[in-house]
Amino acid sequence: RSVVALDDGRFGLISGARRLAALQALHQETGNARFSRVKALLRPFDSAPEAYLAMVEENEIRADLSFYERARLADEAARIGIFGSPAAAVKELFVHAAPPKRSKILNFVALHKAIGPALHFPEAIPEKLGLALVRALELDPKLAKTASTRLREAAPTTAAEERAVLEA
Repeated sequence: RSVVALDDGRFGLISGARRLAALQALHQETGNARFSRVKALLRPFDSAPEAYLAMVEENEIRADLSFYERARLADEAARIGIFGSPAAAVKELFVHAAPPKRSKILNFVALHKAIGPALHFPEAIPEKLGLALVRALELDPKLAKTASTRLREAAPTTAAEERAVLEA
């Protein structure tokens, strides 16, 4: 639960995304106000790259992050200005990863940008399916809108349901 202050008065999440998602789900499900707030460590903006790197290294050891989660992290770090681009974020945050793995993470960044808002279970997208989706999106730029529409219409309630929509 680490954050960095942004110029516009908002905060960028460095670590604790899973915990935050769980609290948001609990608040939505129960309406209990105790799940509407979370304590976080405020990091100085200039120390954010090191904090991101430490979080990534810890998660690489402790948690089995999906390619999508890695990509979302890199994209978010670039979006809030910690790194100049998602590619720079991947290069810095996954410095110990082999080049093919970094390439796959960058592919998942493209997937995140294309259909991320329509996904409910993105961390469950397997590597092979994610890479196939990215290739399909490259071949047909209209596919992002079509896939997002189908996902919203299907309103999957499980990762398996969402995966079935994506595979179709």
